[in-house]
Amino acid sequence: MTDLPNYTVRVSLRAKCVRLSLSVEDGLEVVIPANYDLLKIPELIQKKQDWIARNQDKLDAREAFFQSQAPDQLPTCIKLRSLNEEWQIEYQQIAHKSDHKSGTIRIKEINNQLQLVVVGNIADIESCKAIIKQWLLQKAEKHLFSWLHKVSISTNLPYRTTTIRSQKTLWGSCSSDRNISLNYKLLFLEANVVEYVLLHELCHTIQMNHSARFWKLVSNFEPNYKALDKSLNQAWQIVPAWLDFC
Repeated sequence: MTDLPNYTVRVSLRAKCVRLSLSVEDGLEVVIPANYDLLKIPELIQKKQDWIARNQDKLDAREAFFQSQAPDQLPTCIKLRSLNEEWQIEYQQIAHKSDHKSGTIRIKEINNQLQLVVVGNIADIESCKAIIKQWLLQKAEKHLFSWLHKVSISTNLPYRTTTIRSQKTLWGSCSSDRNISLNYKLLFLEANVVEYVLLHELCHTIQMNHSARFWKLVSNFEPNYKALDKSLNQAWQIVPAWLDFC
């Protein structure tokens, strides 16, 4: 047996079978039912080495792509495809230190012009990016929470709570307690793709795995789910690279 990659194990009370997941956030994770024999895990990972290698290559390619997109530059506009909005960003350097607290950076929103104004020490690029990211998180809370609730009502798939996170590679997740987490970067995707992600996570409140039963449930609500799911593999290319380096 060849050397196995590092991995973590998570027991899921709702899991019916074992599954693997690979992400920047969690690395290689093995999700198992409560009664699964731990001694079988090394053999399982050994059999899945090709799958692990393929998906690790995808993660590496994603990171290389972001590195090539000048992530250290400040953005001049933000295109939120899911909301059909394109915000222009203006940066204003405060002339006198006496006019503001040292290091303070503020962001102002001009709604009728879809314009953001970042005011303060704009030479501090990281702080500028951080405050824009905070604005995006608040924007996501405002729109994605109500959007998820609407899809939940229309599909009769209830959930408990939802949170907005800044995962690097996960668009969303659903816990065994039916708590749904959504990535604020969904704002950059097309509306039909976002709605598919919301539906996908809501279906996990019934089926925690990606079994045939899960995909059957998804297809009941979205017959075109295969094309939408495939589009997510490349969707990260339209998310601004600088966000992953905040």
